[in-house]
Amino acid sequence: MKLAIAQINPRLGDVTSNLRLLLENIAIAKTSGADLIVFPELSVLGYPARDLIVYSHIVDENLKALEKIKQESLGITIVVGYVEPNSSAFGKPFFNSAAVFQNGNKIANYRKWLLPYYDVFEEERYFEPGLETSVIEVRGQKIGISICEDVWNEPGFLPRMYQKDPVQSYSSQKLDLLLNLSASPFEIGKRKKRELVFRRVADKIKAPVVFCNQVGANDELIFDGGSFVVSSQGKKTQAKEFQTQLLIWDSNGKSEVRLCELAETDSKLLTEALALGIRDYVEKTPAKTVCLGLSGGIDSSVVAALAVRALGSKRVFGFALPSRFNASQSLEDAQKLASNLGISCQALSIETIFEAFQKEWKRSIATEPKTLTLENIQPRIRMALLMALANESGHLLLNTSNKSEILSGYATLYGDTAGAISVLGDLTKQQVYALADEFNSEKEIIPRRIITRAPSAELRENQTDQDTLPPYEILDFLVQEHVEQERPLSSISGKGITAGVIQKVSKLSTVSEYKRRQAPPILRVTCKAFGIGRRIPVVGRKPSE
Repeated sequence: MKLAIAQINPRLGDVTSNLRLLLENIAIAKTSGADLIVFPELSVLGYPARDLIVYSHIVDENLKALEKIKQESLGITIVVGYVEPNSSAFGKPFFNSAAVFQNGNKIANYRKWLLPYYDVFEEERYFEPGLETSVIEVRGQKIGISICEDVWNEPGFLPRMYQKDPVQSYSSQKLDLLLNLSASPFEIGKRKKRELVFRRVADKIKAPVVFCNQVGANDELIFDGGSFVVSSQGKKTQAKEFQTQLLIWDSNGKSEVRLCELAETDSKLLTEALALGIRDYVEKTPAKTVCLGLSGGIDSSVVAALAVRALGSKRVFGFALPSRFNASQSLEDAQKLASNLGISCQALSIETIFEAFQKEWKRSIATEPKTLTLENIQPRIRMALLMALANESGHLLLNTSNKSEILSGYATLYGDTAGAISVLGDLTKQQVYALADEFNSEKEIIPRRIITRAPSAELRENQTDQDTLPPYEILDFLVQEHVEQERPLSSISGKGITAGVIQKVSKLSTVSEYKRRQAPPILRVTCKAFGIGRRIPVVGRKPSE
């Protein structure tokens, strides 16, 4: 039996374009002699469609699309994920389902059993769980169907366990193959976890398991694809990561195991993931170009390099916005970076506006503005200019704050917290430096001085980040332990951490929750990002206290 694994990139809620994509892949699979084609979870609507699902006309379009897919099933079996209305008077209004079409007929339907409701997942908000397995026959082979989380009920992999176990229910049915339709988001370390889970499942059912994953980015979630087939002996056929692909696999074992070149380091993976996140955020919105402020610092430099990787140099526009406090080398380095990337770097001094603010403040308020007020007004002036430039040319503005700054509130609300999408908001400062080294691995893209200079917001004379923050190696460690591992700050030790450092970071983090709530969507690349997966109240006690 020949199986086609369609690793596609759907657009959320755009049933018309998604249907076109599905039909194109079905046609190619037929031409390739495939007996069966499988698509990702909820592929008719895309994942996660969130509250688009509650609009009845979108769900109706999704059902009409199935009728057209059914018509194309002559000579091939099609397994496709969709939203199924719940006709019962009880339970949630929908099922997360997979329809199976064969020779112009719907021969089976499977409803997802395990509905994740943790971190970024919220399926229990919309879906009623399924209760039954589904086994189909293709070319004499018994094939079971599962959807994403259904195979993850293995000890040691989930933040919580389920009482039901679809894999266990299949293990007694002597399957020849188990399909898993997935929309599994990317995060560092996820590839290894997936392989362990699917190898364990293949061993449990004594049959190969197919992981068909969505690829592409939807808002803050990045889907890396990386679909594969793993046999009960642990052999794996691997699709590409971060790219669409139709992978053909032959169950008779005659086809060779296909090896794809996979990124070897976290920095390479992050580069590919974040570039995809930027590209799809732009491509799936009306805007086609991006802009950002180029400060001559490490964060904006890495974001610019990622944007060029994602979109090409002609679609990225840089602006340098110096004041009296910016060292001359900052503008020089920003312009050199722009030259290396092949993008423009237009300089607009904020000094005149800054002086006008101080003058008007003294005239109207009749006091000298505080130092912090003067520091914060500079990034707000810059952001007003950047947003005006974005409006003028139809650009999307890229935010350049990193995770360490976001935790500690080292960013000005309505200043450097603004933007359409936060590119580095799930990366610590040291991870940002690692990405800079990755870009420079073959030739210098990011000027060396940007990497070696002490980081500074340059809002007052001779300022450095470490005037306010602990050393980044300590702060980054606290970010990973407190945010990603969800440990209380007071319980964290090592790395030269003192009680004074803990107290300082705790205070900075506690008073900054309202800033984080107003931040743009953050591209998620770790197990716990700021955003929809971390729902801390603005009022009340904080986990850092």
